[in-house]
Amino acid sequence: MKIYIAEDEPLAAAKLKLFLEKLNEQGDISIFDNGISALAAIDRERPDLLFLDIQMPGMTGMEIMQRISGIPVIVTSAYDNYAIDSFSFNATDYLLKPYTLERLKVAVEKARKAIRLNQLEKESMGAQLTIRCDGKNEVLNEHDILWLESLKDYVRIVTSDGKHHLTLGALSSFEQQLDTETFARVHRSFIINLSKVKSSGAQMVTMSDGTEIPIGRKYKSNTIIQ
Repeated sequence: MKIYIAEDEPLAAAKLKLFLEKLNEQGDISIFDNGISALAAIDRERPDLLFLDIQMPGMTGMEIMQRISGIPVIVTSAYDNYAIDSFSFNATDYLLKPYTLERLKVAVEKARKAIRLNQLEKESMGAQLTIRCDGKNEVLNEHDILWLESLKDYVRIVTSDGKHHLTLGALSSFEQQLDTETFARVHRSFIINLSKVKSSGAQMVTMSDGTEIPIGRKYKSNTIIQ
């Protein structure tokens, strides 16, 4: 299991890593001492589980939770006044420092159950994408997604019913989540559903809703629509 620890206090991060090793979670543990580097790492390669401190330099834990979805998050904080807001962002658990090894064990097991449940739901209902819109989680069927567009700190996802879903995040993060046999990045700002392409040319694809999307020179070899 790939685990990220976002914690700016070295002793707290070291203690958590040691506790995880005692629980035999020794696979792949990475530590980040500020919110910006943690979010950048999540965008590059999503972890299976994220331990998240609230008060960090660069970006707070709350700001990170606003920008990610579909990852079990265990909040670690010395303050209990963030608990309600954390659970509103669907945090898996909330560990109040200092916590014991037994309390951590309970939290990790909750995360494992959440991961297994998510896998079962995907198997039974088909591939889905969970995003956060207007302060709440929204589940989209990947089959219904036409294309995704990067808009600075946001990503716009357009579905076959004509709706535009705007969520905080990076396009690269969604590129990791989507099925690579169905979706392709064709431009630094666009990912398309290959099954929803109406027609294509050397520099442009036309989607089933009539939207024309440019093909970047760098990404031409990534597509199978030439």
